[in-house]
Amino acid sequence: MIQTLRHIRNRLRSIGNVKKITQAMEMVSSSRLNKIKNTFYSSHQHFLNLEYIVKRLLADLKNVSHPLMGNVTEPKRTAVCIISSDTGLCGTYNHNVITTAEMFLKKYPAGALKLITVGKEAFTYFERHGYKVAHSHLALYGRYSPKFSGDLSREIIGMFLKKEADQAFIVYTHLCTKLRHASVVEKFLGIECAGTGERRYILEPDENRILDILIPKYLGAKMNDILLDALTSENSARMLAMKTATDNAKELITTLTLMRNKARQAAITKEVVEIAMSAEALKG
Repeated sequence: MIQTLRHIRNRLRSIGNVKKITQAMEMVSSSRLNKIKNTFYSSHQHFLNLEYIVKRLLADLKNVSHPLMGNVTEPKRTAVCIISSDTGLCGTYNHNVITTAEMFLKKYPAGALKLITVGKEAFTYFERHGYKVAHSHLALYGRYSPKFSGDLSREIIGMFLKKEADQAFIVYTHLCTKLRHASVVEKFLGIECAGTGERRYILEPDENRILDILIPKYLGAKMNDILLDALTSENSARMLAMKTATDNAKELITTLTLMRNKARQAAITKEVVEIAMSAEALKG
């Protein structure tokens, strides 16, 4: 019984320490989530407005020629950027995005793929499973960096312009609500143009000059939006995972406390019975 009580006390102490850690991590994740979520929501509307302008403009143009546009029917090389996290403890966040990416990669021959990984989890997994990673970006740790967003966008655009890839996709986690997110695959390049030729805008100086300025800005804003979306989802997933772990620890502490009290009461009752029996034996 003494060993049982000691064992329960040790478990209570260790689970209490774990609860303190998960609570602290939940608070850190919640703070980061609120910060990056505000940045994401404030810039998301700008991206939507820019996307609306670009789509309306391309819908008016017909047979337009631009280096970043075009839909290849049979692409020989495909660039895929996979955005994961650098650390774990975020529930199924990394598992979902890696599974989605792996299912998408099966559509193309391994030799035709150019992988770009963001985050240690994706890099480690795909390198270990025999995929050739062309570029890897580590140590972001769930923090947003506008410089990194611009560099990543230019890196993918550079691969497309150098004919290292005929098309480019991004696999990331989209934040549906604060408590729900889903892994998605989104095309980044080339931009498709199926315009009707019906002119609703007057373009000055000319359409090519406007597209040269507008499309890189649009792609930079799109990459920024995707990266913020993914990082917001990561911090949300980590906060939920730590909250679940904290709640489980609290529940386990309650159960073990009841077990400890019952064991202590049983030990006291046993001692009282033994004393009473000893007293009766002395009387006899």
